[in-house]
Amino acid sequence: MNIDLEWRNFDVLVIGSGGAGTNAAETAAKAGASVLLVAKDPLSASDTKISEGIATVRASGSEDDSEEALSENLKIAGSDLPVEEITSAFAKDSQTAYDKYRENGLRPEISSITKGPNSLPLPMGGHTRRRSVGHKNSGLAFGHANWNAIVKENKIEYLEDCWVIDLVTSEYDDGGRKVEGAIIYDAQKGKLLAICAPSVVMAAGGLSTLYFPKTDTMRGNTGDSYAIAARAGAELVDMEQTQFLPFCLTSPPSFEGLLGGEPVTASYLGVLRDKNKKVILDGVYLRTRAECSAAIMKAVEDGRGTPNGGAYLDMRANKRAPKSGTYFMKFLQNSLPSAYNNVRQAMNKKEAQCDELWEVRPSAHYMMGGIRVDENGQSIAGKKSNNGVRGLYAAGQAMGGLFGANRLGSTSLTEGAVFGSRAGFAAALYSRNFNKNKLNKDLFLKEAYKLNNLLGQMGTKHASQLKILVQKECWNNLGPIRDKKRLKKTQQFISQCRKELKKVQIGKNLLWNQSLIEYLELVNMIDTAELMTHAALERDGSVGGHVRADCKDLSIFSKPYSTVVKVRKSHIEVSKIDRKRTELKKLVEFKFKEQKRFLEAKLLRLLPMKFKDAIIEKRYKKIMGSKEKAPPLEPGSIEAAVGDQKVL
Repeated sequence: MNIDLEWRNFDVLVIGSGGAGTNAAETAAKAGASVLLVAKDPLSASDTKISEGIATVRASGSEDDSEEALSENLKIAGSDLPVEEITSAFAKDSQTAYDKYRENGLRPEISSITKGPNSLPLPMGGHTRRRSVGHKNSGLAFGHANWNAIVKENKIEYLEDCWVIDLVTSEYDDGGRKVEGAIIYDAQKGKLLAICAPSVVMAAGGLSTLYFPKTDTMRGNTGDSYAIAARAGAELVDMEQTQFLPFCLTSPPSFEGLLGGEPVTASYLGVLRDKNKKVILDGVYLRTRAECSAAIMKAVEDGRGTPNGGAYLDMRANKRAPKSGTYFMKFLQNSLPSAYNNVRQAMNKKEAQCDELWEVRPSAHYMMGGIRVDENGQSIAGKKSNNGVRGLYAAGQAMGGLFGANRLGSTSLTEGAVFGSRAGFAAALYSRNFNKNKLNKDLFLKEAYKLNNLLGQMGTKHASQLKILVQKECWNNLGPIRDKKRLKKTQQFISQCRKELKKVQIGKNLLWNQSLIEYLELVNMIDTAELMTHAALERDGSVGGHVRADCKDLSIFSKPYSTVVKVRKSHIEVSKIDRKRTELKKLVEFKFKEQKRFLEAKLLRLLPMKFKDAIIEKRYKKIMGSKEKAPPLEPGSIEAAVGDQKVL
C-alpha cells in the first residue's frame, strides 16, 4: 500500500511549545540550526500559561544566595534523589534563564533600589532564601513571552494541531540507538509528515490527564513525552514520583480538580477534618503537599471520607480571630488569587468567607520523574551514564533528575527555561556532525505503515471510552496513595487494555480524525501508566510524592536511590541507581528545624484566643505592613510567608 508522506528536513525537531519547548527552539535557532517546533495545542497554550506565574531567580531577594545554597536546597527537598550536576546547572543558570523571559517581553515588578526583579518578601515554601519572583498576569505573562520568542524573528518554523506518533531511530554498531527523526500526524491538513532530524528535544509536558478530572493541568498532558521516549529506547527515572495538590475542588463537575489552595492557605490555625469533623492533620501550613494528600486519602480509605471522597479544610479559627482575622482574609484573597476565585465561583458565600468548611481532595499536578538525562538534557543510560538514545534530548516535565521526590515552589517556570536552553543548544551542536545524505527512508516508511494500518480499523470500542476507564484505574490504584495489591491490579488492567486496542474503531480519513487522535493519546496513557506502575512497585517505601499504604515511610537517613524503567523488546526492565546522600550533619539540622516548627505550631493553636490572636496579628503586620487594617497585597506576595512546605 502506498503511503502519502510529506518529507521535510531540519537540524532540530522540538516537541512542545511551553516554556521548555520554546526556549529549546529559540536557543537552537540562535546556534544556527534549522528548527521545527510542533505542538498538538495552539502555540504556547501549555501548563506554563495557566500557572500562577512565580519563577525562581537566584539572589533576587538575598545577596548571600549562592549557587551551592540553591543546589543543596533542591537536593535535600527532593530526598537526595536529584542529580547534583543537574541541580547545580539549575542554580547556575536561573538568572540568565529569567533574563531570557524578560528579553521576550516578560514584565516583572522592578525594585527602585536593586534595579532587579522583586522577589517575594519571605522565602517561598521549601526555599532557604528569598528567590521567588511573582507577576501580576500570572502564567499569561510567561505564555506571551514564549509566543514572542517563537514568532519574533521568523527563524523557527512551527506547526500546531500536530501529534507526534513515534520517533524514528536506527541502531549503532555498538547496539545503541540514535535519532533519525519522527513521524507526525498533521490533523489540520490531514497529512502524515516524515520529519528528518538528527536531534529531537522532548518537551511535551506531563501526564496528569491520566487522573482527569482530578487534575488542574492542561488536558493535553497524556504522558506523550515518556511513552514516545520509552518506545525509542530511552531510560526513565523516578516515574513513581507524581506530585498531587491536596486542596482541590470536588464539585460542581465543571470545577472538579481545580486548585482551591495550597497547604499554606490554611494559615496558622487551619486543620484538616474527616467526615465526622475529627482533626486528621494539624499544622497544615507547614506540611508538604504529599503529607496533606496522604492524610486525606488515608481517611477516605478508612471510611471517614467526605461525600465526594475527600476531607474538610477548616480555616474558621483564622477568620474568627478578632484582630488577625482581617489580615487572614486579605492573605487568602490575594496570595493565590486564581485559586481563591475558583473557590468563590464553586462554593457558597459562607464557604468562600471561611465561615464553613471547604470540602477538598487531592488533584494530580506535576511529574517529578521523566526521561533520564544529563545536565544538558541528553538522554543517558547504563551504569556509566553514557549509552542513551543519541540525538534525543528532554526538558521541562519531560526530563527527570532535577526534583526527585519533591519540588520546591516556583521552580517549574525556571526549569523550563534553564533546561530548554541547555537542551536546545546541545541538540544544535550535535546536529552539525550529522550526515544527512545517509538518510534511511525505509525506517520512516516502516513507522508510517503502522499508522496506515490503523486507519479504518473496525471495532466496537471507542478510545474516548477506554480513556475514561484508564483515568479511573489510575486514580484508584496509582493515585495519591498506593499499595502492592492495587499496583498489581493496575498491571492486569493495562494488560487487558492492550487487548482492547484491537477492538477500537478508527476512521479512515486523516483530516481531523478525532478517533485517531483519541487512540494515539490512549496508547501513550497506557504505556506511561505501565512505566509508572513498575517504578511504584520497585520503590517499596513512601517518599515524597510516592505514598505506599502497605510500607513504612523511608527515613531521611535511608540510603537514597532512583528507580529506572526501560522498554526492551516490548518488555519493561526495572532497576535502581544509588544516589549520594547529603552530609548527615545537614540532614539532622534540617529534621530538627522541621520538628521545632511543628511543635511551635501546635503550641500556638493551644493558646487562649487572646494570646494567639496577638501573636498572629504581629506576624501578619511584619509581613504585610503595620497599618491598622490589612493592606491589599500583590498576587502571590506572601503565599509561603507562613511556612516551609513545598508549593508552586
